[in-house]
Amino acid sequence: MRILVAEDERITRVSLKRQLEGWGHTVATADDGEQAWKQFNAAEYDIVITDWEMPGLSGVELIQRIRQAGGTNYVYVIMLTSRSDKSDIVKGIEAGADDFVSKPFDREELRVRLLAGERIVRLERTLNKQNAELRQASERIHHGLRAAARVQRAMLPQRNVVTPHVRTAWNYVPTEELAGDAIGLHLIDDRYLVSYVIDVSGHGVPAALLSVTAMHAMEPMSGAASLLRDMTGSSGLGTVQHPSRVATEMNRRFRASDNDGRYLTMILCVLDTHTGRLHITSAGHPAPLILRGTTPLAVPDAGGFPIAIMDGSEYEETVVQL
Repeated sequence: MRILVAEDERITRVSLKRQLEGWGHTVATADDGEQAWKQFNAAEYDIVITDWEMPGLSGVELIQRIRQAGGTNYVYVIMLTSRSDKSDIVKGIEAGADDFVSKPFDREELRVRLLAGERIVRLERTLNKQNAELRQASERIHHGLRAAARVQRAMLPQRNVVTPHVRTAWNYVPTEELAGDAIGLHLIDDRYLVSYVIDVSGHGVPAALLSVTAMHAMEPMSGAASLLRDMTGSSGLGTVQHPSRVATEMNRRFRASDNDGRYLTMILCVLDTHTGRLHITSAGHPAPLILRGTTPLAVPDAGGFPIAIMDGSEYEETVVQL
């Protein structure tokens, strides 16, 4: 241990230094509080042993400065004193002393109190090291989460859809870096506006991963890879698939046994912007609110279970004329 001894009595100071070095410690000495404070700031020490009464700066004042200085590592402080009054001990502890040794000091008493100090110092150093490792690991995790959040945000609508027939607006405010919620807006064939809201059960990374997978499945890419597309044109909605069939296929792909018990609710709408016909299906999600002026329109409840709750579920849809 690196020990600083602050003691104005020369015989006690020399005796302490010899004894501590005999136990294998590295020892520096100061003959008053001010000198001890300068030495403390010039080097690192594990333990400080200080007399109570010293000229210039008392032991209590030295301890107060040490505690106010803070620092990365904790410094264990033992106070040497001939005082035995309880109020003095309370004062020393309140100032920041960890232990007391009576003067004139007993060799064995000093040794065992130093052993206690060494254990605390080593424990504190170990905790500091582990905390530093945890902070580094936490920062790596947060860096990964921020990168994943950027990917998730990149899959949100890049702009509002505005045509001569319709305009859209949206807002997405996750409570955490990663969210299990998703929204989508796609104008297909310059006519059909597809919009959806998805909410995955749970929170954090697992919910966000399932959310991103669902958003990817709902991308309106060409070909059979997209759930939204019906390239045969048999749906009656151009190349857009009926919402009920999309929900049925989503439930088939996201099997209940494959997602650790997580499920997702969804509201999916396809609006023919030329005719104003709105096709809606709900997979366990609250129905949308449709206002005509300030008057709400009744939206029939059509859909089915949340997705990934029950394999083989099929879904219905309803049509509202806007």
